[in-house]
Amino acid sequence: MLRSLACIALLLAVTSGLAPPADAGRHKAWRASPPPLKDCTRLNGRFGYYGNPWCTPAEQNAWDRAEARRIAR
Repeated sequence: MLRSLACIALLLAVTSGLAPPADAGRHKAWRASPPPLKDCTRLNGRFGYYGNPWCTPAEQNAWDRAEARRIAR
């Protein structure tokens, strides 16, 4: 009994360092494309104005994509 527990503990110790973290690829992708410098958080709610008057459509699109990536992780 003690011998089998020792073998199991040894196997767990050896195999725990071999597997990479499950979300390692996600963090690498997030670092590869940082969020835009300008904050284009959308204003108002469900039935009102959906946008930011201080951002161009291209800036708004870049912000929305970065925000979707941030929320997905």
